[in-house]
Amino acid sequence: MMGGEDSIYYPRDGAPGPDDLGLAWDAAERYAVRLLREALPEARAVPVPAGELSAEAARFRSAARKWPYKQLARAAWGQRPRKRSPADDTDLWLGAAGVVATMRRHIGAGSPLLEPVTLLRPADWVGAVTGLVRSGVNTVATAEDLARYARQCPETMNTNEPGDETVAYDPFAGGVADDESLCRGFEAALVCWEAMGAVSEQRWLTRLGWWGLPRALARAWNGDFDGAAWTDSADGREGSWPGRAPSPAELGIVEPPVGT
Repeated sequence: MMGGEDSIYYPRDGAPGPDDLGLAWDAAERYAVRLLREALPEARAVPVPAGELSAEAARFRSAARKWPYKQLARAAWGQRPRKRSPADDTDLWLGAAGVVATMRRHIGAGSPLLEPVTLLRPADWVGAVTGLVRSGVNTVATAEDLARYARQCPETMNTNEPGDETVAYDPFAGGVADDESLCRGFEAALVCWEAMGAVSEQRWLTRLGWWGLPRALARAWNGDFDGAAWTDSADGREGSWPGRAPSPAELGIVEPPVGT
């Protein structure tokens, strides 16, 4: 489990390398936004389901002190979310629905029940949401379904030879976490997405979820699902560039030996 970045990732000299780790995750997230846009052209530039969005934003504001709304708000907007949360309904909904994909940065969000989402990599999120959106509104969305989508998404399937994942930890590549861990992570995500109205109480994908989940992920990763090009907020570069983002191996990041 990702209990903390410094405890998981080490450069080749054996000392913690949080700066290199941050570069690797940023590159993985930029690449994930690109894949989402390319994989779901049918979901781009479609109008927001305004009625559903307005209702869910109002429910979020009225329940902001309750679980899991409070935890989502703190992760998205800091320790004083009522003063910092956006006034715009779209910004509020996308921020709260997408923050589960960056929860590894917010382990102290206030609930151990959300901690399993930190096991999920960008590839897992892209695969799960791509499969769900492709299946359409009213698709059943169980944790097992999302894990299957994550495993089988052609855009994110691991093309490494068996055992390659032990050489270097790639925060984009999928296929390392076992199925039980994936299901625990997605079950925690579904609790949050049900609270946001992205899935119904019966765990069916809603119109709001079909429209919003790809955009929420892209927003969480500092991207724009609808825009023709987007700017990386960290350094101002254009986010659509040819070729795959650099791997953590190229950045000198490897996993510590098992059992250390």
